[in-house]
Amino acid sequence: MCSCINPNDEPMKNGICLIAIAAVRMHPDHKSEMVTQLLFGERFFILDKTSDWLAVELAMDHYRGWVARNQVEMLGDTEVEMLEKAGHMVTMEHMAVVKEMVSGNHFLLSAGSSLYANNGKSLTVCGKTFQYQGETISAKQSSGDSLARYAQLFLHTPYLWGGRSAFGIDCSGFVQIVCKMAGIPMARDASVQANSGENIHLINESLPGDLFFFDNTGEEITHTGILLGNDRIIHAHGKVRIDRVDHQGIFNTDTNTYSHRLRLIKRIIS
Repeated sequence: MCSCINPNDEPMKNGICLIAIAAVRMHPDHKSEMVTQLLFGERFFILDKTSDWLAVELAMDHYRGWVARNQVEMLGDTEVEMLEKAGHMVTMEHMAVVKEMVSGNHFLLSAGSSLYANNGKSLTVCGKTFQYQGETISAKQSSGDSLARYAQLFLHTPYLWGGRSAFGIDCSGFVQIVCKMAGIPMARDASVQANSGENIHLINESLPGDLFFFDNTGEEITHTGILLGNDRIIHAHGKVRIDRVDHQGIFNTDTNTYSHRLRLIKRIIS
């Protein structure tokens, strides 16, 4: 753990991810299903703990799971206050290098990771300073065209259940992290994401950046993607890919068949 334990050794209820990615699992076991991920700079609340694991609730979407204690850091009240006052920046490079200044170690960050102070170029927390050289953007709402553009940064990223990064991503994690880059809070699961925004009733009224949702034979929403325009959708299916979309659903250009059935369209940027 980091050196930022408070002097009274009181239990801490906040934490932060200071590695590129930390897996959040269903149960406190490395063999357990990964349900989501924490990216660098993302914070969480601590609900419970064992000697090796923390039960956490992610600050950005309130998703819950277990994270290994040796992959995250505890935060004291002063550091929480500092981070909440700092401007929240989001990394915009597909992948970029960050340097930990004390050790001199370098590692990769995925697009959508969080930075805070000094115009989003560095972060000092838990006795460590991280320097980032890539492009960042303030986490403020962008346009639908911007959202569609950010989505294409992840093109060809391999599908990974529970993934939220350019190293591997699932369909709802893809939508969530692109929305984060566009300054739009978004739930983690597609079925919950579908409750956001304004209903668009006709596909010919849809615009770039609109979210499309797809269901299964049981009418459960199980898939989502982002409209690019010109009847093209970008979504994570095997990999992040671009396919045609119409009133029936997604037409897979490799198999020449419909892979997903359209359920509804939502506009999340007015």
